[in-house]
Amino acid sequence: MASPSAKLNMPDIGRRIVEIPEFLTSVASEFDLDRQRELMLVSKYFFRSVGPIVWKSVPRLDFIMRTIKGTKVKSYRFEDSQKAHYEFTEITITLPLNPDLSRYNIYAPWVQELELFDECSQEIKNLDPFLTLLDGQAPLPNLRRLTTYTGASNLSGKELMDFINMFFTPSLREIRTFFHQKGIPSYLDAVSIPNFFEKIEETCPRIQALEFYPQSPYGYSSPFTLTDRSRDILRSFSNLRSFISTTYILESATFGILGSLPHLESLGIRGSAMEDPILDEQFSLPPNSFEELIDLQLYDIHPQDIKVLWGQPSIARKLGSAFIQTDPTSPPNPSDGPRDGNNWIDTFLLALPGLSPHLHDLTFYVGDDDGTEFQISQDARDGLRKLGLKKFEVKLKTDEDSEGDPYDDDDYDDYI
Repeated sequence: MASPSAKLNMPDIGRRIVEIPEFLTSVASEFDLDRQRELMLVSKYFFRSVGPIVWKSVPRLDFIMRTIKGTKVKSYRFEDSQKAHYEFTEITITLPLNPDLSRYNIYAPWVQELELFDECSQEIKNLDPFLTLLDGQAPLPNLRRLTTYTGASNLSGKELMDFINMFFTPSLREIRTFFHQKGIPSYLDAVSIPNFFEKIEETCPRIQALEFYPQSPYGYSSPFTLTDRSRDILRSFSNLRSFISTTYILESATFGILGSLPHLESLGIRGSAMEDPILDEQFSLPPNSFEELIDLQLYDIHPQDIKVLWGQPSIARKLGSAFIQTDPTSPPNPSDGPRDGNNWIDTFLLALPGLSPHLHDLTFYVGDDDGTEFQISQDARDGLRKLGLKKFEVKLKTDEDSEGDPYDDDDYDDYI
């Protein structure tokens, strides 16, 4: 039988157990986000133990800025009754002129992942007093992943870069500006790319993932290329595991640098249906290039360049995953007429099992401007079946435009 003194100590023992951070964290991990938010309100111990879980990933910039007392957030939905333009939400964040960061400083260290826009346009007013109080310190000191995804039509490449620059911190390992298919893509101002690379080199040289799309001010008449200095910096990113950008990647000097990076596992290249082939048919890579590459993503890349890339054993042989999107009718010479798309598809797919025997995940999208529905021969299908693909997704015709998802304004106010 327990002694009276032991009985008297039971509540105290229970309280001490509940106050153990590891215990609270393990309990909170079993609940969904809404329940975790509620747990933060139970006690100061739950607040400080569960808070880092809830705030690890913040889905939009204004959510974290609302923790600054006196901040005002207004949103306006732009809708086009004629459906000629993508609909988006513009959010204006107005910070107080004399901000009190006492509450912000509690939440900010918890944030490890930040999505800036969530398909919205964002504007911050009265930002300077906030930055002055930080005195050169990063707004989110433990940020590891910074992403932008915007379909807004009034956000320039320079404004996008200004947002990214604000959140640079030594802890950053991943920076991605996702490409918006239906709205305005997240392009970066091409002029700012050299400074972008220098800032990464100075602030977070251990970067592991980069995705960005520079927009040349001169259009396709003068495509973007990296400066010599930017190439030198790219060469120094020895921890880089994923790199996604535009077709300047295929320029020989840049492609050679990427091939020499010791840990690069995933490479993505985004082109345009208007671009001509970039790689020479006689192009050849050293056998020790891209030693760790297992994932290749090609968006709107010319079929001639795809053929040349799969002719490189150092790339094709080790691939486990491939995404291919192309117009198979595009001729190698722009002065020629359209090619037989079905012939290109069959030639490529029949050779694929021999070129990439370890492939287990294949996405294959083909289409042209005429809406042609292409075919895959039975022989090509039989060859792919022998690969034992775990995932095979195919589209043989260009999709018509579809409407985007409705705007969803999540609210973080109920737990800050």
